Amino acid sequence: MFQIGGAGAVGTGSIRGMPILKTLREAGFSIWPFNPPGWPIVVEIYPRALTGPVNKSSRDARRTNLRTNFAKLSKRFLPVASSCEDAFDAVVSALVMHRRIDDLANLSQATDPCELLEGKIWY
Repeated sequence: MFQIGGAGAVGTGSIRGMPILKTLREAGFSIWPFNPPGWPIVVEIYPRALTGPVNKSSRDARRTNLRTNFAKLSKRFLPVASSCEDAFDAVVSALVMHRRIDDLANLSQATDPCELLEGKIWY
């Protein structure tokens, strides 16, 4: 059951996001794992799994993580990428997805009945 309120609540975002999936599908997006994969594609991610261990509430920790794990990230992007937890999650997620573009390109449609009902988180 969706958790609608409180810490870690994902229900509100889920309820608001699901209708958008229909709109994206109608616009030609593949919604993984429900549809055969193809570009453009929508995948669900869990940013915490992509960032690894980091104290996201600390700007210095976010900045250190970016410098350590994404050394090629231009220094001019560090201030905005480390400015808040949301920016950090977005930048790290995009960079990890770019690193793993071959994995994204080789996704397969789910056949498991539970995944076809519930979905699956990439990575």
